[in-house]
Amino acid sequence: MLLPSRYVLLATALGLLAVAVAPMGATAATVVPGGGNKRTDCLLQMSAEAVGYPAGKTPKGVSCADGDTCDLDRQRNGVCVFQVSFCLNEPTRSCQPRSVSRLTLKLKKKSPVDIAPLQAALAAIPLPTSATVCSPAALVSVAVVGPNKHGLVSSRHVLLKATAKAGGQSDPDTYELTCVPTTVAGGPTTTTTPASTTSTTLPPVPPGLPGAGPVSEITAAEVSAQGIVTITFTLTDGAGIPLVPSTASTSNPAQARVRFTIAHLDLDSTTTEGNTVTFTRYRNYIVPDPGQPGYDSGGALATVDAARGIYTYTFATALPAGFPATATHTVGGQVERTLEPQTLYANPLFDFVPAGGAVTTVREVTTTAQCNGCHDPLAEHGGGRREVGLCQLCHTDQGFDPDSGNSIELQQMIHRIHMGKDLPTVANGALGAKYEIIGRSPAVFAEKVNACAGGPLSGVSCSADGDCPDSTCTGTTVTGVGFPQDIRTCTVCHGQGATAGDHLGKASTSACTGCHDNVNPSEMTTAAGPPGTAHGAGAQPEAFCTTLCHPANGSEFGLSVAGAHTVPQRSMQLTGLVGEIRSASGSPGGALTITFRLTNDAGTPLTSLTGLSSLALAISGPSSDFGALTPPVTRPALIGGSASGTVTGPDGSGVFTYTTTVANGIPAGGTGTWRVGMEGRRDVTINGQTVREAMQNVVRDFSVDASAIVPRRAVVDQAKCASCHGVFSQGFSVHGGSRNRVEYCVVCHNPSESDFDGRVVVTGADPATQPISLKHLLHKVHTGDELTERPYVVYGFNGSVNDFGEVLFPGNRADCQQCHLAETYFLPLPAGVLPTRTSEIMGGVETPVGSIPPIQDSCLSCHDDAATAAHAATNTAPGGAEACATCHGEGATFAVSTVHAAAAP
Repeated sequence: MLLPSRYVLLATALGLLAVAVAPMGATAATVVPGGGNKRTDCLLQMSAEAVGYPAGKTPKGVSCADGDTCDLDRQRNGVCVFQVSFCLNEPTRSCQPRSVSRLTLKLKKKSPVDIAPLQAALAAIPLPTSATVCSPAALVSVAVVGPNKHGLVSSRHVLLKATAKAGGQSDPDTYELTCVPTTVAGGPTTTTTPASTTSTTLPPVPPGLPGAGPVSEITAAEVSAQGIVTITFTLTDGAGIPLVPSTASTSNPAQARVRFTIAHLDLDSTTTEGNTVTFTRYRNYIVPDPGQPGYDSGGALATVDAARGIYTYTFATALPAGFPATATHTVGGQVERTLEPQTLYANPLFDFVPAGGAVTTVREVTTTAQCNGCHDPLAEHGGGRREVGLCQLCHTDQGFDPDSGNSIELQQMIHRIHMGKDLPTVANGALGAKYEIIGRSPAVFAEKVNACAGGPLSGVSCSADGDCPDSTCTGTTVTGVGFPQDIRTCTVCHGQGATAGDHLGKASTSACTGCHDNVNPSEMTTAAGPPGTAHGAGAQPEAFCTTLCHPANGSEFGLSVAGAHTVPQRSMQLTGLVGEIRSASGSPGGALTITFRLTNDAGTPLTSLTGLSSLALAISGPSSDFGALTPPVTRPALIGGSASGTVTGPDGSGVFTYTTTVANGIPAGGTGTWRVGMEGRRDVTINGQTVREAMQNVVRDFSVDASAIVPRRAVVDQAKCASCHGVFSQGFSVHGGSRNRVEYCVVCHNPSESDFDGRVVVTGADPATQPISLKHLLHKVHTGDELTERPYVVYGFNGSVNDFGEVLFPGNRADCQQCHLAETYFLPLPAGVLPTRTSEIMGGVETPVGSIPPIQDSCLSCHDDAATAAHAATNTAPGGAEACATCHGEGATFAVSTVHAAAAP
């Protein structure tokens, strides 16, 4: 159904919005929740036949280009005709239908628009209702803005404010309709604009632009006979609204700064005694300063189609005569757009062969997605370089840091950064040894520094004797990057990408000496020393490295690349250790009895426990929050010198039965659901070394009073831990490698536990204990060197000193979902969450001295400055009741999700 012509003409002439009721069409629609509290956001939603934005996220509105298929009049006439309806009670995971008793609709911003027809459509829904129903559809005509005195038109944004009320709950929503102009009554136009222009071919973008963006794609590239490179690219925001490119910095949100570079992929073959290996290496054409490949400067921009955001860029740097026209060439770009308070980026990439034909050779030994498994997101050089494909165009073997002399070739530099504190030249070097890249953004990635030589802070970095109680600042330690799992796990970085297998089959000297920086296997002198330094086979031709000496695959722990990088805990020679708790029962004040089974990976049951070096349980409850009673957790051992209780079996199915002592059972007063978890390991000799083989922890919830079993809330996603740390106990070890599952960790790391056991044995240690509740501990550990209060020392087994104030977190801590399950970090917290106990050592005994309310402990363990603590205390009642959710609950002005999103890079 088309809007009557009088509406179209009126809207075109006056730039107004007109509304008419119409039957709902059959075209697929975009559903816009409208924002607000996720628990009520399903009460009212807008449905419109148009493109949702921002792209790839929950839509905040819809946009349509004039004359596109979403424009119901199908005419390029300066008016977009949207078809819209509103729906009630569309259930989601977080929101369930309620009885809606009232609906209101108005324009959020003043505008001469009569929306009575749409209000009438809403009024047609019988209220109250808890049913899922939709209003009749309405046609909404939105005219573009303009033309202005220069004859230019721009997008029009219409904001609708709607509210649904259901009892004491409400769903206040804002919806946006955006009409994007196109070239009226004609096809694409081509207009050339100077490269240095800061004048605009589109008007400034008003506040609240829908799609943040920028979105940019390089779609074509060509090289003239004179070696002049011209590329074609698109540039829009996330809603498809064109942006204007500029080669100069700009704060105008209607513009975006663009910079481009170009490199070709060199095939570097070397042959020795009939052995040939071919490496791929990028060579950049633009090297304005020695050792510093970079972006083109002085090129020209031109407009192909402003209405669709299509432009060209012609490089000022010409390719040299005789350039390899049949080789793969790659153009990379950095696009920056200022949209206060953020600067947003895109890194378009384009492969082509100047002589024509398909691209058949590429270099992709890793992917940005793999980098973002930890870095969340990869954002270097001020945040604008986010695609590893762009990084490799400038970080070539042409590059070096002029200040330190270190290579900036990507494979060597990244290997050294990730090796960090374990770099041989630093770890085994003298005081002051370091690995750094200075350049424009100085960074020290590893350094040997002074540390306390003994005392309660032994091994903690220091700058003077006064930093070291009962000791001196004369020891050493290494600070800097610590790889979050076994560095030999090459597939953490090289598991994806078209040529990821090159890390095995084409291991170059440059790549290998990135980690082994004290070795020089080559035939030329390097920073490690003369040819053959510290290399068992002496100096060798590079062709021998990957063909004769270090082939891709071979036996474990051998000289092949895969064999030499075998992680012992993942050796195929291990048979595996798998546990299962089959039942658990007990009552308050009594013992706990479990049945359990242990097998190898093939499922063969163990018939004896004598081959194990450790087998133990952890028991706590109730599941509302572990640690509510005294003792907060019991940890009976089933074998060894500290074993207690009784083990019988196994039976014919390999099932053992274990009963604790009363002291290690269920404390008196226990109610509801409790949890028992198991850890176990054994020592296995492989290739002359002792390998600790641990089972993955298993847990079982059970009731101590015949009530229904209620599992503890799930907050952390184990798979997200693994994205950085890999499989715990198989390359990343805590507590000797025996503890590896978060559902087990929370049993001991509960709000009533501290580091007392490790601290009490250390002479001179601060008597104030550190809580080890998981939220407190892990928030502080991951905040690390950004903590205000440092060092952050937690004492472990046998008084080990662990300073987590040196941890360098590689990602964005404001992104809670890098670790947490969705919405589990929202306020308010569930009922029953305990405050975190604080204690001091008095006369060798742990004495409670207070507590930290649960929301405070969650937040202040990251935001540990005094001002934030004072703010939290001000909003907490003397009895511990916290008012945090008033301002920081979902739907409030400063909701956790809102303020953390604003902090995202």
